[in-house]
Amino acid sequence: MAASHEQLDKLRISLGRIALIPDDAWRAAEPYFSARRLESGECLLQAGEVASQLFFLTRGLARFYYLDAHGREFNKTFAGPGQALGSLAALVDGEPSPFFVQALLPSSCLAIGYREFLTLAAAHESWRALQLRLLEQLVIKKERREADFLCLSATERYHQFLRDYPRFADAIPNYHIASYLGVTEVALSRIRRRLKLTAVKDSAGD
Repeated sequence: MAASHEQLDKLRISLGRIALIPDDAWRAAEPYFSARRLESGECLLQAGEVASQLFFLTRGLARFYYLDAHGREFNKTFAGPGQALGSLAALVDGEPSPFFVQALLPSSCLAIGYREFLTLAAAHESWRALQLRLLEQLVIKKERREADFLCLSATERYHQFLRDYPRFADAIPNYHIASYLGVTEVALSRIRRRLKLTAVKDSAGD
C-alpha cells in the first residue's frame, strides 16, 4: 500500500526528534516507503523469518517476544509510534529473526527496504546520522534492560516500566507486563497492591 502524505509527514516529525532530515534528503526517501496496517494480535515479523524491510510504527503499540520450545512467551520490549521495528540480525546478517513482532493494538507502520535505507545513508549525511543514532539507541536500550535485570528488584523494574511506557501502561495486559518484568502475574498483582497501599499511606500522611 502506498504511503500517504499524512503518514510520511508524521514519520518525518518523529524521526526529526532523532536526526534532522533536510527536504532534499526526505524527498529522496519518500518513494521507498510503503504503508502497512496491522490488526490487534497480528504479527509483523515471525521468528525464523528472514526479513528485508525496516518498519517504523506511526500508530499503535507493538511487542517483541521470544517463544521457547515449550511454547512459553517472553516479552523482550515494547514499541510505540516513532520507533523502529525489526530484527537487526535478520536485516544485517540475513539470519532468521529470533523473535516475533506483534501488534498489541490496531497499528500502522511505514516500511522501507533495508537495502534502500542503506542507499539513503550512503548518499545523505542526515540518513547516515539517523542510522547511527538508531543503532546507538538499540545498544543503550539493551544495556539498560540488562542492568535492570541484574541490579533492580521486581518492584523497581515495574517503576522503570511505568517511566518507559507511561502512555501505554494501562493498555498492555498484565500478563504481558509480568513477562516483560520476569515475574508471574501473581507477583505483579502483589507489587501493584503494595504500591497502591503505599500511595494511600503517603496521601494520608500529607
